[in-house]
Amino acid sequence: MRAGSLSSIDATTGESRPRGKPVVLLVDDDIASLMMAEGPLEDAGFQVVQAVDGVEAVDQFNRHHPDLVIMDAVMPNMDGFEAIREIRKTNFGHHVPILMTTGLDDLESITRAYDEGATDFLTKPINFFILPYRVQYMLRSKETADELRSSQARLDNAQRIARLGHWEWDIGSDTANWSLEVARMFGFDKRLLYGSMESLFSKVDANKRQEIRMDTEQAVEAGKPITLEFNIQGELENDLRSVRLEAEPKIDSEGNCTHMLGTIQDITESAHAQKQIHDLAYYDLVTGLPNRAQLRENLAQALRLSERQDNQFALLFLDLDHFKQVNDTLGHDAGDDLLVQVSQRLSGVLRDSDTLSGPNNHDDDSASKNTVARIGGDEFVVLLGSINRAEDAARVAERIAESTSAPYTISDVEVAVTTTIGISVYPTDGRDSETLMKHADVAMYHAKENGRNGYQFYSTDIHEHALSRFSMERELKLAIEDNQLSLLYQPKLDMVTGETIGVEALARWNHPERGPISPTDFIPLAEETGLIMPLGKWVLEESTRQVQKWKDQGLGTFSVAINCSPVQFTRGNMIADIDEALKASQIDPNLLEIELTENLFLHNIENGIQLLNSLKGLGVQIAIDDFATGVSSLSYLKRLPVDKLKIDRAFVEELHVDKGDEAIVSAIVTLGHRLGLKIVAEGVELEEQYDILRKLKCNEIQGYYFSYPLSSDDFEQWVHDQHRPLVKTGTA
Repeated sequence: MRAGSLSSIDATTGESRPRGKPVVLLVDDDIASLMMAEGPLEDAGFQVVQAVDGVEAVDQFNRHHPDLVIMDAVMPNMDGFEAIREIRKTNFGHHVPILMTTGLDDLESITRAYDEGATDFLTKPINFFILPYRVQYMLRSKETADELRSSQARLDNAQRIARLGHWEWDIGSDTANWSLEVARMFGFDKRLLYGSMESLFSKVDANKRQEIRMDTEQAVEAGKPITLEFNIQGELENDLRSVRLEAEPKIDSEGNCTHMLGTIQDITESAHAQKQIHDLAYYDLVTGLPNRAQLRENLAQALRLSERQDNQFALLFLDLDHFKQVNDTLGHDAGDDLLVQVSQRLSGVLRDSDTLSGPNNHDDDSASKNTVARIGGDEFVVLLGSINRAEDAARVAERIAESTSAPYTISDVEVAVTTTIGISVYPTDGRDSETLMKHADVAMYHAKENGRNGYQFYSTDIHEHALSRFSMERELKLAIEDNQLSLLYQPKLDMVTGETIGVEALARWNHPERGPISPTDFIPLAEETGLIMPLGKWVLEESTRQVQKWKDQGLGTFSVAINCSPVQFTRGNMIADIDEALKASQIDPNLLEIELTENLFLHNIENGIQLLNSLKGLGVQIAIDDFATGVSSLSYLKRLPVDKLKIDRAFVEELHVDKGDEAIVSAIVTLGHRLGLKIVAEGVELEEQYDILRKLKCNEIQGYYFSYPLSSDDFEQWVHDQHRPLVKTGTA
């Protein structure tokens, strides 16, 4: 890119005068910044004049009459804002483009810069490779504007060249006049250069039409200038053009706006050029992925959001194993082809990952960006903008390793590469971008030392925990497939008759090497990994089969309660699974109780009601589990087609010593009975608790006071050993 020679307007005669190289006045009190900017500008064909503060800038401007000024904001003696103001007062300085640069990024500084007369605003650090392009673009805009001002006789032609038209709106009569260029842009009949502002508004993209209309009307009411950018339909079909509208009010003696005078410019090409410049600065030319600069911005955003919302996020630093061999053997074009295919697979893994967002992050503002970036050579970085646990990052790493290791076809040759991944997690491994990147890089090299084609966390504890979780995940999957799990049955008693009326089915896992594993460990793991679907289906099939078996044996008719995870409904086909289990076991559907927590349906009550109606359509009973421990909504409770409320053990545990818990339980029982629901209390371990629940007229109870969870054989024996119903006291 070379700067062409420009002509400028003489401040006295208004005539165009030729010049040699375009002159740029570069103002900054940082000598290093002056030196770094001067080289690229001179290489691009600009003559550079320097100044180190505002006072010297004004002096140099008056001496050299530069074509463009690059002005730093914060300087000694006279800052950039005041210097711009002084330059704008000179005859030559009315229209010269001024690009303000500053490390300040607050809205007040930006607004002040434009108020003082800056043409454009650029925040530091400056990309000195892109700077000459920005300068060239601004100078071209200046040249167009100078030509328009220098010769009214060439106005129409100049407007056509610049794709810039002018218009005038008479507010009183609501009539508008516009130039030929405006008519061309908006597709009007060029013989009719008048109409109404609504004629212009009607051509605005429908998504923004009302906003543009209202902004214009507000500018008229306030009597203030306005600048708007929007899209319009071009002359050709599917040709959407970007335009910029600028207008100044004409105020009468009474302070009322009588006219709006303005321009409309087609900025489609310049917008496209700016996008190209942006892409050069922020995207990798080979893969099209974000580059290091874009990654840095996304990482900064992730840091801000995570700090504000107390979330975790992770960085995965990737290096392709033996990539150099592909380059050396097949050539650099083949290497680039491989990089493109790898980038596509990485992006695909990120799209397919469904465990990357925190459970409470539903609003758009909290949806942190997940990014795949190429930062150079065969190195990639994956930013997981929000994760629940560190092992989520490891799960993505495993998917990446699996995806990238599949063979590639390059120039009709099959190529296989693997990847080594280092992982750092915020905030455990660092609280700033540089530290997190460094630690992910270190972890990647540790992984290489351990044999490549794998991943490694920077933190040893996190790595070991993740490995343990993955080991348990694999073993749980095997346990489900090989029927290593078992069911225990917690008896449930009727408070009036004392009879055993049902059971709650509880999954248990007795690991052949680790021994019994708590449900509080493997149930959440099953939910995270999706194994809850086959696990839940097995529980349904086994428990309904067992209850029907007891009935066929003459042991008794018992209901069975099954606690179902929201994941089974949101990610599986739970309705079909329940229907299949009912048909296979031939159990009376009324004997199956599905226990659900409130948060499954209260986030979207209408969908929740629809789900519960589908369940009721199968003939099963529905109980709300852990009632009053979540975000309960009593106004919705009367609309829900449920049969039972299950009081959480947290309210039963200290029922006999805490009057507050007794009051809560009493309220739940009263509310439930008024709504025609049965009340179930779990976790009953003491006689005192039993007595209070009986006094409060709770319908059903379960807990260690009567029996621990039992195997099917032990439950049969327990039923046989009951010579009479248990009404007041007794043990298993």
